[in-house]
Amino acid sequence: MRRRDVLQTLGTAVTATTVGTLPTTAAEGTYTDEYYDGLHYTKYVPSGASGGEPLLVMLHGCSQEPDEFAAATGMNDVAERENAVVVYPDQSSFANGFDCWNWYYDYNTARGSGEGASITNVALRAVDRESLDRDRIYLAGFSAGAAMVPNLLASYADVYAAGGVHSGLEYDAAETATGATGVMAFGGPNPYDQGEQAYRSMVDDEIVDRVPTVVVHGTDDDTVDVVNGDQVRTQAVETNDLVDGADDESVNTEPDDRVYDSEGGYDYRRDRYTDSRGRVNVEYWLVEGMGHEWAGGDTGEYVAPDAPSASDALWSFFERWSL
Repeated sequence: MRRRDVLQTLGTAVTATTVGTLPTTAAEGTYTDEYYDGLHYTKYVPSGASGGEPLLVMLHGCSQEPDEFAAATGMNDVAERENAVVVYPDQSSFANGFDCWNWYYDYNTARGSGEGASITNVALRAVDRESLDRDRIYLAGFSAGAAMVPNLLASYADVYAAGGVHSGLEYDAAETATGATGVMAFGGPNPYDQGEQAYRSMVDDEIVDRVPTVVVHGTDDDTVDVVNGDQVRTQAVETNDLVDGADDESVNTEPDDRVYDSEGGYDYRRDRYTDSRGRVNVEYWLVEGMGHEWAGGDTGEYVAPDAPSASDALWSFFERWSL
């Protein structure tokens, strides 16, 4: 039985245990196992933490565990360097046999229910226990974890200051597991419609706020086709446009800034989209030739070590935002 399932079987009797070996070598803080609100998770606290730090919530992809995801992304090293706390919520194999987040069921993404509520409760618990900055909670994910992000940004606009979608999908891209398979291969509904739907869900919850979003995708992704990266970008632009006051393209669908560059043999394009006040609300990194992998990843599966660092790109975007 995996550690995540042992902890869930034992329940709340288990609070925190120290992980013997950090998943990265440079990080010098503490890395612990914890359990709360139905989820096992690991938590990295940097060596310089004294209160008031930001929090980053990292959602793994299918078949990954927190240790593997932390090692693949190198995010603990980023957190040590930037003095941030990271939590890695862990999907149980009891909930999904492939350890995927069930992002396609509305119950798991609507405010106050299911997996989304548990993930958010873990984040708020970490804020409370570590005396973190409540206005700087960021959410990022890979693959199935990334597919949760646009949904939770809309459902918990008062919790998450910004989100990162790496190799993921747009808001409410599918309603069933079978439908999820189709949209991963061919793309989801019209992203402008989904952008409006995300906005309407915030209106219904009476919590409307911008959804700053950074997107990373590889052009050769054969698990989540690159059309989904384009759709996440467009959906986020549309949602931010509506939050900004009206569907008037105050967040323009044409990038205000476009950069072409290369790193480690990978060519990439970075597009930035600004609102009426000049703030970059959406950023899109498109990596040529990269598959279903974490850009600039460190060790393990699903990593492209020579690509530009997604972890650095995400943090650079996040640190500009607070609630």
